[in-house]
Amino acid sequence: MSTISEAMVDFDGPMPRVVADLRSVSFDVEFVRDDIEGQYSESDLDEAYQLVMSNQITGDDFRELIGENRYHAQTLFFDDVLVFLFPSDRYDAVFASFDYDDDFPVSELVDRVVETQATE
Repeated sequence: MSTISEAMVDFDGPMPRVVADLRSVSFDVEFVRDDIEGQYSESDLDEAYQLVMSNQITGDDFRELIGENRYHAQTLFFDDVLVFLFPSDRYDAVFASFDYDDDFPVSELVDRVVETQATE
């Protein structure tokens, strides 16, 4: 499990739904909350992986376009689910999803990951 994934699982806040380490050609689901387990098939996970990784490449291109050295996270807000993509290398990332409501500590979670990356 990557240090970013560990930070997601150990975050002092809402428990994640799913945490996965994403690599250029594979992924490892590192954590699944008990009430989510069995909800997604291998095919669902593989399709999600393909979509997320294609978005990751686009994110790097956009970062370069606007002249930033690095972005800390990409987020996807849905009605009841919040997804974070934390880049670790050009084609590697950590996927973490959480139940979402207006009180979700977005900044605190991103700060935790930035701190974790700074100590690597």
